[in-house]
Amino acid sequence: MSACYPSRGDCVRFIFIACFSVLQVGCGLTLQQRAAVERFSAATIDFATLTSSELVRSRTDVLEMNTLRVQLNDDTVKLDRMDAHFTVEQVKVRVDAMHALQEYAELLHTLVTTSQQAQLQNAADSFVTSLHKVQGVSLSDDKAGAIGLAIQQVGGLVVEYMRAKAAREVVTASHDSILQLVDLVRRDFDPKADYWSLGYDLVITALVGAAEFAAVGPDAAIRAPLVGEAKVMAAQNRARFSTVAVQVDGSAAALREAQINLRYAPQSSDVTLEDINSYVVQLQDFVEIYSILRAK
Repeated sequence: MSACYPSRGDCVRFIFIACFSVLQVGCGLTLQQRAAVERFSAATIDFATLTSSELVRSRTDVLEMNTLRVQLNDDTVKLDRMDAHFTVEQVKVRVDAMHALQEYAELLHTLVTTSQQAQLQNAADSFVTSLHKVQGVSLSDDKAGAIGLAIQQVGGLVVEYMRAKAAREVVTASHDSILQLVDLVRRDFDPKADYWSLGYDLVITALVGAAEFAAVGPDAAIRAPLVGEAKVMAAQNRARFSTVAVQVDGSAAALREAQINLRYAPQSSDVTLEDINSYVVQLQDFVEIYSILRAK
């Protein structure tokens, strides 16, 4: 029996039907949708980078303040715990969370800017791996599998449609985990919560107490330069951290709203980008303020 091959006309008709079907079920990302995802990604990378930087540098502040307390003869400082509760392990837990958030943003950026399967797969693998490292944040195997499957399907004849579909599925599958990451950040920088912000303030308060105690007594004149240095350091660190904490919390709140909005952006060409744009503006302010506060 001879093989039956489709004619050129049949192939053309097949392609036409396939493309028409794509238009019926949904097109690729519009310019507005693509811009929304890219702006969200860029802002989130900035947020994760700055917040990670502050976590590391605030630990350095604590070491410097406790060193000055020792020089002021504050015997309540434990020499084997100069970093107090700001240990390397505690910093790493939080930096890991910001790294996962950054990998999420990188994945979304890669998803809307390239169709190279290797790059997409690497970005997806990096995000899932980094998220699994974060304490207090979960990503089920089903959702991790959904992300991987969505990435694998980007390609072929209907690449733009599959790109939009993958963006939608990645955002949806990651949604709860991203909100958990955001909530962890807001908890740490909430001055009323018993976490990073309060711990930092307690060290400042201890430094002020050590300075006031050293300012009296027979050796007060000798210690005067250290007392002055301690008071200045405490005032500067408190003012700076308070401002940074407000920026982190405000940016995290805006990120939360933008993530909720982004969940619908790849699904509707009529979606408002107000929350995403507000988030971007908030991050621009954060970047500028942080560069001033932490300028050396």
